[in-house]
Amino acid sequence: MTNRWRRTVGRLAVGGALVAAAVMTGQSAHAAEMPGMLEPSDMPPDPFSEWQYAGSGMKDLWYCQRPGSPLPEENSWGNDYSTPETAAGYQRVYVLPSEAEAVALTGQLDAAFTGCEAYLEERRPDVDVTYNDYGLVDVEEGAHVYGFGWDGSWSRQNYLASVGRDGNTVTVVGWESNWGTAPVDAFKETTRTAVAKLY
Repeated sequence: MTNRWRRTVGRLAVGGALVAAAVMTGQSAHAAEMPGMLEPSDMPPDPFSEWQYAGSGMKDLWYCQRPGSPLPEENSWGNDYSTPETAAGYQRVYVLPSEAEAVALTGQLDAAFTGCEAYLEERRPDVDVTYNDYGLVDVEEGAHVYGFGWDGSWSRQNYLASVGRDGNTVTVVGWESNWGTAPVDAFKETTRTAVAKLY
């Protein structure tokens, strides 16, 4: 049975409450050491306010994870980030038993994002979803950046996501806001930092 436990990497006072900055979702007899993870300041600069750690609970793949495609629980960690008003983000890290399994997970995650436009339009045929492949980031075994979004009731919702790998470790990073234009170049640097910080 998986033993779920919480590990605090950093704490930040928000509204008088302490918010845990990282969650480890799996611990076993072969527990891996937690890789390095992004700090809030590593997220794309926000024109209105500073990034901070946020409470856990964001969807790992935003809206792109189809039912029946679970992500690993053993040796996995997560951070959520937010600005007070305009943006949110996350990082998830998965340490696999072998590099081959990490390659397979990377393929699963890439497929989730490349298929996100079709999946969202299946669920919400009234919404016109746009999708962009923003290409590769040259870091360790590589990373790939994706974008999607739609016009909401009062603003444009933009999402960026990336999948990167270093050996047997895979990371996913997400950014979301109702900015008019997604900060693709800055997010690529965030992705580069995320993969480089793993080890």
